[in-house]
Amino acid sequence: MSFIIPGLISAIVIAVLSIRYKNKGKQDKGFKLNYFALSYRRKLVRTVTLTPVVIFSALILYYSSAITTMTKMVFILVLLMVFVFQVIYNFYMWKKKEA
Repeated sequence: MSFIIPGLISAIVIAVLSIRYKNKGKQDKGFKLNYFALSYRRKLVRTVTLTPVVIFSALILYYSSAITTMTKMVFILVLLMVFVFQVIYNFYMWKKKEA
């Protein structure tokens, strides 16, 4: 239950930033700290470069957590599914905006 409040706060922040940057110009070159100010191509690049971080996080979760193995596997599966969905979505939107 302790992950509900941080998850809710994250969802609210994501919703607010998404709305704020919805119709603004997106940066396609160089580094930009704010994810929401990036084009879909740059979001894809950033997501793919975070692959080692996602894998490392999954390994840390699996080997250091005091929760049951089934719960660990569910968390890791959700983490990987969200990551793969994000890569596919950013690629699809990049190609859609490019066309």
